[in-house]
Amino acid sequence: MKNQLTTYLAAFCLFSFFQLKAQNISDRIENSLPAVVTVTIEKALPIGKVLMGFRGNIVNEAYEKSLELTDALSSGSGFVIEKNKKKYVITNAHVVESASDEPGSIFVYSYNQTKYEVKVVGGDSFYDVAVLEFVNPPGKELSSLSFAKQMPKIASKVYAIGNPLGEYPYTVTDGIVSAVNRNRDGATGKYGFIQSTATIIWGNSGGPLINESGQVVGINSQIAFADGGDGSAYLMQQINFALEPLLSQRLVDEIIAKGKVSRTHIGVEFSQRNELVPTYQGMVIGRQLDKLPVLSGLISGSDAYIKLAEYVGWALSTINGVKIRNLEEALGEFENIKPNAKVKLTLTDGQISKEITLNTTELNSEHLENLAVSVLNRMPEYVVDANSVQPKLMGKNGHRASYYLLGGGHTSDLWRVSTMADVGALLRIYGLNGGLQYILVPSANINQEPQVLNQYFGNNNRQLQTMLWY
Repeated sequence: MKNQLTTYLAAFCLFSFFQLKAQNISDRIENSLPAVVTVTIEKALPIGKVLMGFRGNIVNEAYEKSLELTDALSSGSGFVIEKNKKKYVITNAHVVESASDEPGSIFVYSYNQTKYEVKVVGGDSFYDVAVLEFVNPPGKELSSLSFAKQMPKIASKVYAIGNPLGEYPYTVTDGIVSAVNRNRDGATGKYGFIQSTATIIWGNSGGPLINESGQVVGINSQIAFADGGDGSAYLMQQINFALEPLLSQRLVDEIIAKGKVSRTHIGVEFSQRNELVPTYQGMVIGRQLDKLPVLSGLISGSDAYIKLAEYVGWALSTINGVKIRNLEEALGEFENIKPNAKVKLTLTDGQISKEITLNTTELNSEHLENLAVSVLNRMPEYVVDANSVQPKLMGKNGHRASYYLLGGGHTSDLWRVSTMADVGALLRIYGLNGGLQYILVPSANINQEPQVLNQYFGNNNRQLQTMLWY
């Protein structure tokens, strides 16, 4: 009887422990809700996007009625952090990159339906993160979250909070961390992602992925799709991506301090060619013609321009001792280099190898402008008008028409440009695509329908030549 009683007591204690733990976790999740917001855009750009105390019953207030978003053109999620005793909202760049620069364009809603106007401090489309600040101090109902100080472990429990489809605010889903250090295929939002099974969908973008302690271990950003083979795509709800916490913290700190993420300028141009193979569905990318990235150019004014002049045409094999096979891997390594640091490149001509140490600087608008002018001037029919404030192309070789550049990217993913530095930023992002589309209008009649101008970086229509400028 005594042994049986002991067994019952042990089982009861074990049950009570897990019940208490579940309650504690649930409390932490509920306590995270006041730091989560819905982000709405009420005024959008005409073309393209921009390269960027006391509480009552929280649950009752958060879910007592539907969120009224009839004025919103689009919406996403976000969460509040505190830095230097000031509250900021963190979200994805793609949530706010189409917003107008005018006041009254971006708003956030707290859990008790209070609406606050916010404006963009800065952001980074490459990592798909943006920081917003309140136009007026927010109310006390908004609390804040903090980023985890270390990476989550594989199979650890995580929770996503957000407003899926813009219709279900404060939806909580759970899952586990499936993988870390994932890379994505897109032109933006490429590196530093945690993969999890916590389901997210449109509208969750920018919301927090939190651990059982209520710390942010990721900024929810992307969903995986599978190719159906017939042109259709299928949503993979168990494969979701969030920007990892250590990287997110670094990016957010830089954006708050400087309005942008600091990047390195080395002064190098690398290219890599792939064969294009015709099929009944069109051209597809075939075998890699260049086994390694090739140093195809140098940017004047850089340390590389002096030290690498005799190595143009050589292949890149390592960056700071890390083996490189393609431009994607080179870009990933270059992104890890801080401005004003040294970088070691190993170049080979196929027989001998040379390791060269280069000094780097911080990327600035002048570097981007010089890059844009250099690449645009490679087009056979146009030359850059150096005297125009707005980016402008003038015809050459018998082409007399001139055009203002309004945007660029790809037809389905356009970005607004207002300076040559904007064009340079697009080139750095889309170089790996092998070409860029520009949106322009005739300078003689700016009200005319915009036109599309394609620039392919290679000289052979049977090859795809991808580029990396850094």
